[in-house]
Amino acid sequence: MSATLVLVRHGQTDWNVNGRYMGWIDEALNEEGPRQAAVLADRLADWPVSAVYSSPLKRALATAETIAGKHSLEVQTLDDLGEMRIGEWEGMYAWDIAARYSELWKAWRASPGDFRMPGGESLNEVRERAIRAFSRMTGGHEGRMVLAVTHDVVVRLLVAHCLGVSQDIYRRLEVGNASVTVIESDGGRLRLRVLNDTAHLEGFA
Repeated sequence: MSATLVLVRHGQTDWNVNGRYMGWIDEALNEEGPRQAAVLADRLADWPVSAVYSSPLKRALATAETIAGKHSLEVQTLDDLGEMRIGEWEGMYAWDIAARYSELWKAWRASPGDFRMPGGESLNEVRERAIRAFSRMTGGHEGRMVLAVTHDVVVRLLVAHCLGVSQDIYRRLEVGNASVTVIESDGGRLRLRVLNDTAHLEGFA
């Protein structure tokens, strides 16, 4: 029996706009973030969502609570849905990292799949826990639709998992704030039904 997972990236934060690396820094949504979440929640109000999961980080949890309210559901948090831990790079800009960690930055850009940020995680580790969360959420909801609010890297890696390709592809994917990605699991076979759908935000400012 199939299960459908709706993946939502959290609403906008200030650091999403100015390009700072967040990782597990627990930044809240900025002024646009709640409005994006509200527009998305209206779009999903009639979808048959049976459970709502979220990363424990504020930006994801606030987005999830807005969506869950339309379905009279409680949000269930999973640490495995949290953003990639990036250790010493948290709070830095890309150009600062490139200057201070030049060789590591080159390695990260050249072969991200095998790279571990100083004090952080590798993409392989994030992929493993993202798949673990995917199995937990879909395994208990056969024949139903569940929704998870998570982060950019987690969504990209689950898409790579669904497609059966290397996580190195993740840089070729775009996952916008308050976007919708849908993966269907049917007897162990995965299908990518929707990727980075932001139609609800068109014309929204």
